[in-house]
Amino acid sequence: MSNQYDAIVIGSGIGGGAIGALLAHAGWNVLLLERNKHVGGRCISYERNGVMMDLGWHFYCLGKVGPLQEVCNRVDMPDAIPWNDLNGTSYIQVGSDQQKYTKQSMYNFVSEAERDNFKRLFSSVFTMTDEELDKLWYVPVKDWVQSYTYDPMAYTLIESFAAQYFCVSADVASCAEFILAFRAVMSSRATAYPSGGNFSVALAYIDAVKKYNGIVKTETPVKEIIVENGAAVGVITEAGEEFRAPVIISNADLKLTVQGLVGEEHFPKEYVDRVNELTYSSHGVMLRVLLSEKITDKQVVIYIPDDKSPPCKVTDEMLEGKVPHLIGGCFGSPSNFDPNLAPPGKQMITSLHACPPDIRANMDEWRESLMRSFYEVYPEAHGKVEKVWVDPPSLVRGMAGETGCIIGIGQTIDQVHEKRPSQISPLKGLYFSSSEAGGNGIGTELAATSAIGLFEAIAPQKDALLAG
Repeated sequence: MSNQYDAIVIGSGIGGGAIGALLAHAGWNVLLLERNKHVGGRCISYERNGVMMDLGWHFYCLGKVGPLQEVCNRVDMPDAIPWNDLNGTSYIQVGSDQQKYTKQSMYNFVSEAERDNFKRLFSSVFTMTDEELDKLWYVPVKDWVQSYTYDPMAYTLIESFAAQYFCVSADVASCAEFILAFRAVMSSRATAYPSGGNFSVALAYIDAVKKYNGIVKTETPVKEIIVENGAAVGVITEAGEEFRAPVIISNADLKLTVQGLVGEEHFPKEYVDRVNELTYSSHGVMLRVLLSEKITDKQVVIYIPDDKSPPCKVTDEMLEGKVPHLIGGCFGSPSNFDPNLAPPGKQMITSLHACPPDIRANMDEWRESLMRSFYEVYPEAHGKVEKVWVDPPSLVRGMAGETGCIIGIGQTIDQVHEKRPSQISPLKGLYFSSSEAGGNGIGTELAATSAIGLFEAIAPQKDALLAG
């Protein structure tokens, strides 16, 4: 096998798999290298004790009308991802009050005195002009909400969505980024989850790379990106193999790429300084509960214990080492989308909750809090819980790196739009395709838009780039 390629992609996460698929389909000779046995980065599924597990509980908010599907359409594989749409069994629970998830139900949770103000906020999401929106990129979601209402529950409801979308607090999340995402989700009504679990999305892209004659090598960690004459020209693996290409695309952690795989000396000082100050999204703990029988048809329940505990928010108390008595989260049943994701006759329910970067010292307390919260949402589960798994951020850190955070570089007011790292690095020949560079959107969809943007930037320059 030749060691010369048109493009080498480091990492098979959504951004890496997507750019690999797009380039291979366009006729590029692509090599994709993945350090792990499994492809997909954070978007993987694996078997544990006979049960299929996702590394994280992803919702694909735009499903078959979003960028994840657009990648498949562009590579002429429109049916590659087996989407299952959210079928209307989505709920929101505040305290013990659980209601069908609608705009009206959210209005109901807000104080009557502030309800009209909250409705005006919702209306503005869909009526705001591009010029008005453009002024809100660097305004926190919190400030925008409080320009309409100071109702605590109104803020917590909006924060619950911002925190779930971006895994950063609403007092630093970008308002424009949030409004664009919220508008798209509410308008498209295309939230979905694939048969087979998260792995089905990543596998679709890897299958496309292979279909169009690209090479995919797993268990092949990259040790170094080769730089010669001021340009990235290849990689060396930890096994000592050397591969060359005029285009090197990193789907790995942006900081790791700059600091470790390349070396800071190959970049301008101001770029290195900017990379070093970038901050990540928050961390999460996953709860997985296997039930001896099916107890509910609900696919999703967003749980908010009180007006201070939105899902996916790391509180100051958590950072001080305190475990909440009840903790907000996004609960969902993968087996209500795909029955094969639980053993016959049983049900899987999973949930994601924000937490500090390392909770291993008090895992028992976290488990108790998570299960208390679980029973608040599913009281009918008492006596039917067969097995419980609790996965801390260290699992994500071990399998996907990037400190074990949920998404990557956070979509905060100083790290979005023009302030977000570009897919095109200042080092000739080096590019990024991930949820950490360019793009917009929610989680995996952010990574897909990064890949699409990068493809549109470099594909027209193919001849010049490959000629060196």
